Amino acid sequence: MAVNNNYWKILMSVAAKYISLSIVAVLLLCTAGHLFAQDKQEEVTIIAPYNPSVTTADKINRNPKIEQMEEESLPEITYEARSVKLNTTVTPEFPQAARVPKDPSKDFFRNHLRAGFGNYFTPYFELWVNSLQSDEFKAGAHLRHLSSFGQIKDYGKSSFSNSMLEAYAAKFFNGHTLGGKAGYSNRMVHRYGYMPEDYPQIDISGDDIRQVYNTFDFQAGIESTNDADDAFNYRFAIDGYHLFDRFNSRETRFLITPEISKKADIFNNRRSQEFGLDLSVDYYLNNDSISNYSGGILSATPYIDFDLKPYRIYVGLKGSFKADSASKFYVYPAIRAEVGLLEKAVVIYAGIDGGLERISYKSLSDENPYVNAILPMAYQNNKIHFYGGVKGRIAAVVDYQAGIGYRNTDRMPMFVTDTSNILGNTFTVIYDNANIFNAEGQLGIRSRDDFGMIFKAAYHSFTMDKEEKAWQRPSLELSLETYYIVREKLTLSASLASMQGMYARTFEDGQVKAEAINGWFDIGIGAEYRINSQFSAFLNIDNLLNDGYFRWYSYPVQKLNAMAGIGFLF
Repeated sequence: MAVNNNYWKILMSVAAKYISLSIVAVLLLCTAGHLFAQDKQEEVTIIAPYNPSVTTADKINRNPKIEQMEEESLPEITYEARSVKLNTTVTPEFPQAARVPKDPSKDFFRNHLRAGFGNYFTPYFELWVNSLQSDEFKAGAHLRHLSSFGQIKDYGKSSFSNSMLEAYAAKFFNGHTLGGKAGYSNRMVHRYGYMPEDYPQIDISGDDIRQVYNTFDFQAGIESTNDADDAFNYRFAIDGYHLFDRFNSRETRFLITPEISKKADIFNNRRSQEFGLDLSVDYYLNNDSISNYSGGILSATPYIDFDLKPYRIYVGLKGSFKADSASKFYVYPAIRAEVGLLEKAVVIYAGIDGGLERISYKSLSDENPYVNAILPMAYQNNKIHFYGGVKGRIAAVVDYQAGIGYRNTDRMPMFVTDTSNILGNTFTVIYDNANIFNAEGQLGIRSRDDFGMIFKAAYHSFTMDKEEKAWQRPSLELSLETYYIVREKLTLSASLASMQGMYARTFEDGQVKAEAINGWFDIGIGAEYRINSQFSAFLNIDNLLNDGYFRWYSYPVQKLNAMAGIGFLF
């Protein structure tokens, strides 16, 4: 072929020239080697300047030329993929299987039973019964009993018992909730606040100092749950109780609270405003061995609630009418405002309000069960109450609140020893006007699902009108509750309660004397171990300091007490 012949001619010509030059170079090197190998040495001096130069190289002035072959096609290329199995000796670790959420109905236990026994011969039993999970209906019941038959050294018989039973139900339908609750409680105490050795001439039996409070209570109501921007909502509730004791004192209460509200956007700024009216009828019937009483309070509070994010302002006016033998009408402001900062991590709030409330036999005996069966009743008038503070939540882990307040009140109740009782083991109630300054705060911490704590502190300063002290009212209250879950099996807990700065009214030489009641700290610890998903065992120890402190004047509490028991879910 022509193309191939031209290539060969060019290559042969170039090769011949390179061979000729190579032979010449070899001869020159051999001659130079022979000359340098001679023994005779001569010195040559070159006077002329040295001017090296490179001779022009011979060039080949012909370029290779490729002539296109006519009707020449490329050969067909075929591919063959062969599948080859590669064996490996690597054994992967078995990963933990992904946890698929279980059906709640299969993992949900409707009932919970706890029972235990402690020193001071203290039995304990508690049962919760609930319906299955449902978006339409729920119901349940709660039964509890705690009693103690132990004796506090040097004091009168001190056994007690607390029992209660309640049941509830609620129905959800078409944006409404209908619900109710009914219950019964029995509370027995002995008025042991005396030393029998101080009264050797008097034969005092346990039945003489025993008091029993029986209470039937109920609640029923219906409310709407419309969240629309222009929603109209309402709530109607009625609740009450009937209380009777061992000494023929009775109290019946009915509380009716209708409420209505309507949302609107009166400023056309896509912010919600709510107009509402809260009404209440709070009526009491009291009977004891020497007197009867009936009366109550009728109240109405029209209000406007402005939600102007980040601000919120509530403005209302409360009117209360005292309906009894000495009727009177009262008016109170109802104003509060708050602003949320940093996505509500910080909320600053302030307000002004007041109110009228009936001091009841139930509220007094719930707080201090060693009161007389016959007590003077009154209406406490909180004429004005200023308050303000800051609250918020940090990263869904920390909740906090701190605030101060000032209240001017008429007829604040206080417990004092009934000197008409020869044993001095009961309390009566006296009333006095007071200016009260409060500072309080609380801190809550939740760390994932294994740790929690809530700490509360409150300081109270009382300036009394007639009395020297705010009798048996603490100036400092502290409480702490915490728990820690260890590997989902063991739950450890601790608690603290404290009251400081209390005074009892006593007499010395016919004159009133303020006797300080020692402050106290009650520390408790507990542990509960989950044996399996249904069974657990627990141990609680209270009053670790083994201190027989006085919660009420002349009434020491039980010292260190421990209780062990079991829990069962089913």
